[in-house]
Amino acid sequence: MRKTLFTLAFASLLVFSGCKQGSTSFSCPKVEDLQKMIDGLQKGLTVEKVEPSEVSGLCSVILKVSDTDKGLVYVDKQGKYLVAGNIIEVSTKKNLTQEKLALLNKIVLNASQLAELEKRVAFVYGNSDKFVYFITDPDCPFCKRAEEMLDELVKQGKLAVKVIFFPLEQIHPEAKAKAISIICDKKGFEGLKQGYKSGNQCEAGKKLVEDAMNFVANLRIRGTPTFIFPDGEMRSGLIPKEVILQKLGFKE
Repeated sequence: MRKTLFTLAFASLLVFSGCKQGSTSFSCPKVEDLQKMIDGLQKGLTVEKVEPSEVSGLCSVILKVSDTDKGLVYVDKQGKYLVAGNIIEVSTKKNLTQEKLALLNKIVLNASQLAELEKRVAFVYGNSDKFVYFITDPDCPFCKRAEEMLDELVKQGKLAVKVIFFPLEQIHPEAKAKAISIICDKKGFEGLKQGYKSGNQCEAGKKLVEDAMNFVANLRIRGTPTFIFPDGEMRSGLIPKEVILQKLGFKE
């Protein structure tokens, strides 16, 4: 969530154990009433839906944060208190808030978009017929952690990684040059892991990186790492390897 409301001091953590879907025997506050509450806290957020949450007595409030993002907060059934935080089910250790947010903000590329994405692949690491697109910035610290995880899975023969460069120049000024030189000098995944950089800024490498940057930005991707699966589903952030394996059809 990118608006100030979600970083206010009243943000809290909700933890519960053994609770199921919240009771529907009570009525949640009306959308229009909650909209007034939200407007009093921060302008620019739109209440889209209100429904009972996983915790009895609390209601989920789905917010439109921007044209591309939805947010999630909670209120009591009287609409007197607002809670911004995560609901974690202790018995399963699942972050139910994050799971719901992922569903609300889920982006799935169509076949045409996937075909265009394939054209922006800088190189492929691994030989498996199962693969994931890895959108990365050579200087992104979270991407480095993802690289370690992917390297392990490739060496286990479980998947191949199709690397697409999306250097975030504003915060990583050397990232674009690194991406270009990795392509031009054919350094591959090992060069990516090592932070390889040379003075070789060949035109083919430059064109591929810049084309990928423009295309990825148009997919509403704003950060790295981002993973895109063969079915088109997009997941941003450092996701667990178990999620990747599950998406690729591996059973637990």
